[in-house]
Amino acid sequence: MAAGAMRELVIDKAKLFETLGYKPHSIEQSQIHDSVARYKIPCCGRRFGKSQASGHEITAQAFTPDSWIWIIGPTYKLGEKEFRVVYDDFVRKLKIKVKKQYNVLQGNMRIELPWNTTIEVVSADKQDSLVGEGLDFACMSEAALHQMSTWQMFIQPALSDKRGSAIFPSTPRGYNWYYGLYQLGQDPDYPEYESWRFPTWMNQAVFPGGIDDPELVQIRNVVSDSYWKQEYGAEFTTFAGQIYDEFDESVHVKTFEYNPGWKNYVCFDFGFTDPFVALDIMVDPMDNIYVWREYMVTGKTTWEHANIINTRDNPEGYHVDAMFADPRGADEIATLQLILGPVYARNVGWITGVEAVKRYLKLGTDGKPKLFMHPRCSELVRQMKALRTKTVKEGHNAREGQHDYDDHGPDCLRYFFNEYVVLGAGTSLEDVYSDTYRGSEAEGFITWAGGVTMNEPIGFFQR
Repeated sequence: MAAGAMRELVIDKAKLFETLGYKPHSIEQSQIHDSVARYKIPCCGRRFGKSQASGHEITAQAFTPDSWIWIIGPTYKLGEKEFRVVYDDFVRKLKIKVKKQYNVLQGNMRIELPWNTTIEVVSADKQDSLVGEGLDFACMSEAALHQMSTWQMFIQPALSDKRGSAIFPSTPRGYNWYYGLYQLGQDPDYPEYESWRFPTWMNQAVFPGGIDDPELVQIRNVVSDSYWKQEYGAEFTTFAGQIYDEFDESVHVKTFEYNPGWKNYVCFDFGFTDPFVALDIMVDPMDNIYVWREYMVTGKTTWEHANIINTRDNPEGYHVDAMFADPRGADEIATLQLILGPVYARNVGWITGVEAVKRYLKLGTDGKPKLFMHPRCSELVRQMKALRTKTVKEGHNAREGQHDYDDHGPDCLRYFFNEYVVLGAGTSLEDVYSDTYRGSEAEGFITWAGGVTMNEPIGFFQR
């Protein structure tokens, strides 16, 4: 059949999906495929199946000859989710002979179909790379993580050339531009847009018990309410007001002694006019966390701070299993290592780190939290109570993040949680600094003082 004739065909999605062995798991997922809106906005909880649905939508769109289709990810890795579905559809299920590239690390993911249609993954981390030809279809993967300018300045104009359409699968991320897009889909005055909000538990193929599925109940018991509503309930919410609203001084602040039999870590946040912070943090065998000493001092260099910390009085049996720090402080880390030894730091998103802290502040089924602070850590306690989200000017969208003053103690605590809880690097000195973790800066910031070995600890590292 000639390409021109094929372009006139209307794809029967039901027959296509049957051939692919794909059956929408619910009426809700089917609504995405049945919609005739130009712009589809499925706002979904984790594991609802938004990538599967969006990927199969791309497959259906790709049967139109002479089409150019982009999957735009905030990063190549995030854009790969929908591409994986499309690749499986054409290469492994339909077994159509295509020209293909599939290398996530190199950012080279592309399928060229025999009828002159191309599907390609592009990354929005460098917006200048998005300037190109007109598009017939676009998938804004994890749309809420994109900047609004990516859509308005690059993708929407490219679609306008060919009157193309788009899908915006995402989990919400506060009241940002994606919320405005979702609202357009709810407004009958904008028929080109259609939006839905699908919580995780609507996917009863994965969670047959619905909202009361044991797996979801377990998750809800350990995460904060705001995180549950956003990530699983697909609700537009924000970490409004006090960030650590679970923090209760009468519950989380208690006296305790240093225990040399427990693991002990030191974490750093850097400053000169703002305070330089060092927190000593113990972890007991039940994985409860105890912040037992704070150091917050202004007006000194990192070199001076390191020497003070290295020579201060310590309790009997004092040892340090690992040190963590703000990954943005490469120069400060290098200075610390000359005196104190290896310091480990990797980037973790703000919300992810905050959520990890909130989980440990939350009361468990035994009525107790898993994070405690000694009363001597008075500045940290004060700052935990005072920490608020960023102030938003009237008429502007809510933004992720916290106010940027008087926040260094909570930041330092969050860096510890990033490494120990989120990334799981804190099991022991040997585990943290084994060859497994030795890598380039591209893998995360890891620097090493010259000549450091596990048998020759530097500074206050003691065996």
